[in-house]
Amino acid sequence: MIWILISAILLIAFVLVIAKKIRPFWKKLILIFLILVGILLSVFKFVFPLNEGPKPTGPYGVKNEKSYYIHKTEIPKMATSGSDREVPVSWWLPEDENTKHPLVIFSHGSFGIEDSNSSLFEELASNGYIVASLGHPYHSFITSLSDGSDVYVDSSFFQSVMNAQGSENLEKTREEFNEWKSIRVEDISFVLDSILSDEKYSSQIDQEKIFLSGHSLGGSAALEVGRNRANALLGVIALESPFFGDIVGIEGEKYLFTEKEYPLPVLHFYSDALWGRLDEITTYEMNQKLLQSNNPKYVNVHVEGSGHIGLSELSLASPFLTNLFDNGMNSKPALEKIEEINKATLEFLDRLTK
Repeated sequence: MIWILISAILLIAFVLVIAKKIRPFWKKLILIFLILVGILLSVFKFVFPLNEGPKPTGPYGVKNEKSYYIHKTEIPKMATSGSDREVPVSWWLPEDENTKHPLVIFSHGSFGIEDSNSSLFEELASNGYIVASLGHPYHSFITSLSDGSDVYVDSSFFQSVMNAQGSENLEKTREEFNEWKSIRVEDISFVLDSILSDEKYSSQIDQEKIFLSGHSLGGSAALEVGRNRANALLGVIALESPFFGDIVGIEGEKYLFTEKEYPLPVLHFYSDALWGRLDEITTYEMNQKLLQSNNPKYVNVHVEGSGHIGLSELSLASPFLTNLFDNGMNSKPALEKIEEINKATLEFLDRLTK
């Protein structure tokens, strides 16, 4: 609120300076310029306060690295060069190379970035987990490749995601979602295989303890890879993601989902946007099924006072924009939400690995 107050004071000062006769005139111009700069800086600080995240609680120091993996993509329009697709990976590693550590692979949401949940990654790495967060070219707001070039979000992908919001055309929505997640599934599977064959990292990873994770679209892709490659994985962590890969058909105004039990333990976070409404939205019928299950391997957490975007760390960088995108649902301080997500994630992982 302090930056709103400062902006208001500067705005009043601007009006007074405009109305007042100041000589010589160049002094008035300088005052107007300085006040406008002050207003712009105050507005920027209000929109982007860039709040710090929670401090890591674990015993390990954390180091960051970057790697790049290139393969022939099966989806030509998603290639970054010729028929090749390059997938950047940002790493958070515990400073302990004498022990093999569990691995968590993360896939960001639509228009997200590799460090969209960096406080969570820091927390996990400080407690002995290796985190590899993928950048998905054309799905991320911006992805930097190994040659220094930047790839921005694809306009047609952006438009299709926007148009799909609230759509009642189940067949079209299913086709679009399958198109979106197909490249995510390809990226995750390819990077998983690449990491395990990369001598630099494979020697540090406990290959019996590998998890997938993701937010929104990234979580849906992680859940699908988790079903398809359950023997290679120990669990999945999803931040408000539908089980789109489990849809087998459409009947009337409902999606039909597989009757097969989901094979892996799942930790699923939900915001106020969906909690209590899962049974009303056909896209989330499998989510509702797991929510009602008595099987302890399915853990569901309601992050109260958060919207969908508020489950990412945009809520730290810009509470204003996060609340704008989430229609005012983010009533809980960003730091409290992030600490809640971090704590529940660490407890889930520790239960399965310790």
